[in-house]
Amino acid sequence: MKQTVQSRLAALRVSERIIRERQTLMTAFNHLPVYETLSDTDKQFCRLLVLTLLRRYGQITAFIQQLVSKPIPQKRQDIHLVLALGIAQLYYLKTPPHAAVDTSVCLVREINHSSFAGFINGVLRSFVRKLPQLTEPSVLLNLPQWVYENWSQTYSKEYIKSFVETFMQEAPLDIFVKTNANQWADKLNGTLLPTGGIRCICSGAVTQLPGYPEGAWWVQEASASVPAQLFPDVHEKKVADLCAAPGGKTAQLINRGAVVDAFDISAHRLERLRENMKRLGFEKRVSIQCTDILTLPDAEIYDCVLLDAPCSATGTVRRHPDLWFHLSKEDIVRLSRMQKKLLQKAICLTQKGGYIVYSTCSLEKEENEAVIEAVLTENKNVVRVPLPEKWHSFLNKQGAIQILPTQNQDGFYAVLLEKRIS
Repeated sequence: MKQTVQSRLAALRVSERIIRERQTLMTAFNHLPVYETLSDTDKQFCRLLVLTLLRRYGQITAFIQQLVSKPIPQKRQDIHLVLALGIAQLYYLKTPPHAAVDTSVCLVREINHSSFAGFINGVLRSFVRKLPQLTEPSVLLNLPQWVYENWSQTYSKEYIKSFVETFMQEAPLDIFVKTNANQWADKLNGTLLPTGGIRCICSGAVTQLPGYPEGAWWVQEASASVPAQLFPDVHEKKVADLCAAPGGKTAQLINRGAVVDAFDISAHRLERLRENMKRLGFEKRVSIQCTDILTLPDAEIYDCVLLDAPCSATGTVRRHPDLWFHLSKEDIVRLSRMQKKLLQKAICLTQKGGYIVYSTCSLEKEENEAVIEAVLTENKNVVRVPLPEKWHSFLNKQGAIQILPTQNQDGFYAVLLEKRIS
């Protein structure tokens, strides 16, 4: 098999794992023999092709519907994906027509569907021929209908469209430094962000950038860096980071002088946190525990508690374009219930006079304001704390942080609460 076809076969197998089996992008690429044998260049092309397909799947499917008179049977999903990968190359990646068409025909033969070779060849050549007359389908087609309906209750159609257009772009690399942000921005040819981090232009391995080996900084998306900054002074305060892995927020808290207990239910993810703490030289300022935080005793022992709650992550689709293929409306309901329980636990762990930050990387009201309103109704001794002017551009009507994808960051929500003494 030619290398050019092998990279397409790897893209097909990864896409099948995500779309058919609802695997995550990371899981789909893991332990896939046909992908692991590719050269570095072919791996990069394969990943780009898969990401393009996932981001543009609704539009690509609409293109296919314009070209095919009868719907492709569900049991022939692989044929649909071969066509979709072909159109992704022709329209979005600008692959030369002969290369995209020929490799698609070879690919359908490689998966033992030679009888469809003529069909694939004909549809893709028809696409190339008709392309000047075709209108690109709406970008909103890349959004599940249930998500559009959910967002329509909060955001205008124009906002939703701009969200989706942002999701079509490659995500930037953001980092957070221990000290001297201005100097590191110059050294890394980066841009200082309003959130205090640095946005870098990086084409190679992150681990090869200056400052990484000696632990001068860590990778942390701009929005994700906000919650740990919302607490008042935490110097020498005892702080709990309840869903801590992979450790960016833990690092921020320690860097501000806190002594941190870092909890997470995932042993695998905590290994990465331990590695990060060691590289950053923070291991002596943190206690790391693998546990379900709902099983912790209700002891009011922390000055501050940070709960970056497990959520739908709908604000991060730019980084995780596989999300729409394994997320459902029922997941939002389930997550909302869990978030209320976790926030209640966070309150129980906080001393009177202490602070709680609740945050998610979700754009769903059910996981954000609805959770806060429900929990505050049940806890009259817990109140919202007004945030300083620094965060004004990110505040919603209730005074909480609500970062939107249109602000060139991941969608994010965060609120600062105080547990009153009386």
